[in-house]
Amino acid sequence: MKIRSSKSAKSISLRGKHIPGAEDRHRGIPGWDQEKYSKAHVLCIGAGGLISNIAPTLCRKGIGKLTILDDDTVEVSNLNRQRFYEKDIGRNKAIALVENLQRECIFSTELTGYAIRLEEAIEQDMPLGCEVAVCGVDNNPGRVIACRSFREANIPIIFTAVSADADHGYVFVQEKAGPCLACLLPDLTNGSQFPCPHTAAMTDILQAVGALTVFAIDTIVTRRAREWVSETLTYRQIIPEDASRNVPSVPYAPGTKTDLAYRTRTIELMSM
Repeated sequence: MKIRSSKSAKSISLRGKHIPGAEDRHRGIPGWDQEKYSKAHVLCIGAGGLISNIAPTLCRKGIGKLTILDDDTVEVSNLNRQRFYEKDIGRNKAIALVENLQRECIFSTELTGYAIRLEEAIEQDMPLGCEVAVCGVDNNPGRVIACRSFREANIPIIFTAVSADADHGYVFVQEKAGPCLACLLPDLTNGSQFPCPHTAAMTDILQAVGALTVFAIDTIVTRRAREWVSETLTYRQIIPEDASRNVPSVPYAPGTKTDLAYRTRTIELMSM
């Protein structure tokens, strides 16, 4: 089988290789629909730490089409947590990531990367239709534009982010109707700050939050069940005052609560 490919300075289009039988273990998952999944299109906004931990899993699950937008450049400091290698330093992230994803595919996934920001794509009237979008950018202006644009387009979008100290993150599903990201984060629209270029970052929290994001994608594309809209993952370290005393075990999922007319659940992972 010949794998189709094309690329330019601003874009790249590749196709994965279908490996029959590689998806067989998926078929026992309740609600899973491989045929539907392999026809679905996911649009990723950003190609940094979060998307680098989301996109490979989508390819290994056999997603039908994956489009990535990012105008940023790979730096050596990205290599500790993003799906890039020494050969990619200095290259555009969206284009380099698409190239690296091709080997992750188990299906003939259509992979497309554009060296462009979402704002530019909208200005150029680029087609952005998909089953679901994922916003993995690290700044509020980008999140606000994505929030408004995909709500107007009646397309669900998942917002995901992690903290600067790498101990917590969130996944928020903005459905076609219902609460938007600004409902969860009311101060979002007033934020104009971009992160410092040397903000601390680590791969473990990105992998954990990325996994929740992929699950949310599954529930939109297939019939996998999801009972939450917003999920927060928190790592907390507890240091006992007296190390010799008996410390009770801590439950994995402490519970659910109702907030802003939709359900949100916090998962706290605590080390004793």
